[in-house]
Amino acid sequence: MKVIVDVLATAGAPHAERRAAQLAFLEQRAQLWQDIHECRFPSTYISSNGRKFVGASRRTAIRCDFLLANKIVLGARYARDRIADLAQRDLLFYVLRDREVFPHRTGTKFYCCPRCTSKLLECVRAKVFRYVDNEKWKAAIESEGE
Repeated sequence: MKVIVDVLATAGAPHAERRAAQLAFLEQRAQLWQDIHECRFPSTYISSNGRKFVGASRRTAIRCDFLLANKIVLGARYARDRIADLAQRDLLFYVLRDREVFPHRTGTKFYCCPRCTSKLLECVRAKVFRYVDNEKWKAAIESEGE
């Protein structure tokens, strides 16, 4: 999972450093997706901003960061990429299932908890989802609600 964090951490770094992180991510991307798909997650995860995640929020953080890293690395190819599409569907399955049970949640409880919602907000700000209205979700998360 370190290569995911490296891509996100080097987004504003010099070209050589950024490119090295992106190439390392591309080499491990298929295996990372396989691990995510089969729910093989490390016991803890530290995101690129230094936040530590455990439990359910760890799974959400890894899924979100994986999508963000894919968008950075693939650029224009992101929209047509099979792994990125499967990863979107995977994360959206859990989010939409939660939204079905609690359809009127907004603000920091838009998704299951504030930590997961904050990671989801990073994704909608970066417009990583093509199956939902990112702007609508962003507005709902940023609103003051329940």
